[in-house]
Amino acid sequence: MRFLISAAGTGGHVFPALEFSAECIKNNHDVLWMGTKTGLESRKVPEKNIQFMTVPMRGFRGKGLLNKFISIFGLAASIGKTIIFLFQNKINFVVCFGGYISLPVGIAAILCRKQLILHEQNAVMGTSNKLLAPFAKIIFLGTPLATVSQKNTQLVGNPIKRIYKHQDMAPPKSDELKIYVTGGSLGSEFINKNIPIALSSLNIPIMIKHQSGLNKLDGVQSLYTGRTSSDIQEFYETPLENILWSDFVICRAGALTLAEVTSLSRGCIMIPLPSAIDNHQLENAKQIEKLNMGLIYEESASPQALQEKLINIIEKKMHLSWQNNTNSIDHFQAAERMLSSILQINNS
Repeated sequence: MRFLISAAGTGGHVFPALEFSAECIKNNHDVLWMGTKTGLESRKVPEKNIQFMTVPMRGFRGKGLLNKFISIFGLAASIGKTIIFLFQNKINFVVCFGGYISLPVGIAAILCRKQLILHEQNAVMGTSNKLLAPFAKIIFLGTPLATVSQKNTQLVGNPIKRIYKHQDMAPPKSDELKIYVTGGSLGSEFINKNIPIALSSLNIPIMIKHQSGLNKLDGVQSLYTGRTSSDIQEFYETPLENILWSDFVICRAGALTLAEVTSLSRGCIMIPLPSAIDNHQLENAKQIEKLNMGLIYEESASPQALQEKLINIIEKKMHLSWQNNTNSIDHFQAAERMLSSILQINNS
């Protein structure tokens, strides 16, 4: 079978799509990818020797009037380019992982009567997936939707790279608390500025690994003082190992990050991105709180509230109880479940 994958922009869309692509390739299917010239996918997809094409699509929601007009013209051009590509390459399935690029690729699939498959990572369905949902053969969910479920949905999880949770993979326990801090692949200015100060104020031995995001490294190191020891990098190539190394994680509430943290039986302090469209990160975080695998801290709260949460976690050893809980969704098996369900369409 020949699959066209659509994913662009942030790691939350791109990395699950890469894991699904790897599962397809492992099972001797052909994979082609539609992305953008500037997104994370433009660097990561060619590394996997996957045929990579681009369209001139831009985001629409939350943009100024001029950018919205540009997006509309980009949408038309992107649909046309994708239609031509679909006819030329005899694609069997079009699999869209959400985000603005999914809209033109999905519309082209509908017009060309190709089997359209969607994957929604978040607890709130994104705009593109919401518009395409009535035409999709299957809508895979990374986490349960916060609102009434769409038809034709399957809860499969968010595809993540497999790593074994054996205790001997993690460094021996020490008296120092180990915390992994990450604002995602793009980094978080709020986390970079506030978390080092909050952790330093605790005045206890803490080992920290902090992912700052690309071009956001400057200044973070100097904010860690007191009894903290920190390793700070713009981007860790093996974030799952950092999660397994840690006692708990401080992070945004992107669906991919939360899937990785909970799959490795770690808990987290979640700081939802307040500007996230439809406030989907807060909804993601609420689901993790229900699992008793983390606490929410919102940016609108005071720095003192953040320190109090940290002190509460440490004094009550909440992170140990988080580690004893599990997420009922096996994200490691998500890509395999997706491919199996899609191939059943072809056999039905």
